[in-house]
Amino acid sequence: MKNIALVSFVFLFAFQLRAIEVTADLFYYDENKIQQEFKELNALDYFLKEHPDAETEELVLLFPSLANTLNNSLFEPFNQVEILAPGRFPSFWFTFALSAIGTYFIYGAVAGPIAVGIVYFNTNKDKNETKKAIWGCVTGTLLGAGIKYAMMNL
Repeated sequence: MKNIALVSFVFLFAFQLRAIEVTADLFYYDENKIQQEFKELNALDYFLKEHPDAETEELVLLFPSLANTLNNSLFEPFNQVEILAPGRFPSFWFTFALSAIGTYFIYGAVAGPIAVGIVYFNTNKDKNETKKAIWGCVTGTLLGAGIKYAMMNL
């Protein structure tokens, strides 16, 4: 039995070494290729350091391959386009948390609508964010009331 365990261990270890050998070339890269890819970005960076008051139109003329990124007014890093409520929370979760906690305790009838009002005025009366806040208030109130009902009656 010891021999079978030893042979199994040796084969398992040998396959692990083979796996390391096969995937080892994934960590090699061509530095010249990377430098070539970033060549135009480095030129843009240098130009912006020398001319900090340059406008977008001038940059588009000087760097045409970057025109789509420079000219795109909808460009958002990491695709973050949601307007955030106070405390940098999304509107839905801001009102949801206040409504759920508020409904479980005594001030629940007031906390949700106040949170919706905060979101409404903080986002400059944005209808989409206010709609998210109202849905957060409704679901938070229902969840808080359900938990309170379950705690009282069960």
